[in-house]
Amino acid sequence: MITRDEALRRLHAAAWRLPTSSIPLAEAHGRILAEDVRSDVDIPPFNKSAMDGYACRAADAFAPLRVLEHIPAGRVPTQGITPGTCSKIMTGAPVPEGADCILIVEQVESIDDDTIRFTGTTTKSNICLQGEDVRIDDDVLAAGICLGPSH
Repeated sequence: MITRDEALRRLHAAAWRLPTSSIPLAEAHGRILAEDVRSDVDIPPFNKSAMDGYACRAADAFAPLRVLEHIPAGRVPTQGITPGTCSKIMTGAPVPEGADCILIVEQVESIDDDTIRFTGTTTKSNICLQGEDVRIDDDVLAAGICLGPSH
């Protein structure tokens, strides 16, 4: 009889490494990942709005704000935020330069066609910062895992 450690040593010595192959992602379900996967992008890739609302400077939140533009998700802002201004913004849209908070739409009222007022008492930034979920070169998947739908 041999010891457990000797048995493991012999098994490891007799085992061989299977060859690796590159396959389309759609065919990877149930396969074993051969090497670590690192991110080649920041996630999110830019500062983005976490809420529908108005991008502005927090210092100006309690004064009437002139609306510069409407920024739907997928569109890049064309104007920066300056004192006394804001931009209407949708969830997921890039935050314009100069803005450091999003006033949520439920706490804003229209004064006229191009001016709003914040009706809340406090606000958070409501901004998802570039790379806060994943940074470039972060390890995202480790070699040896069995790939499933969540990967």
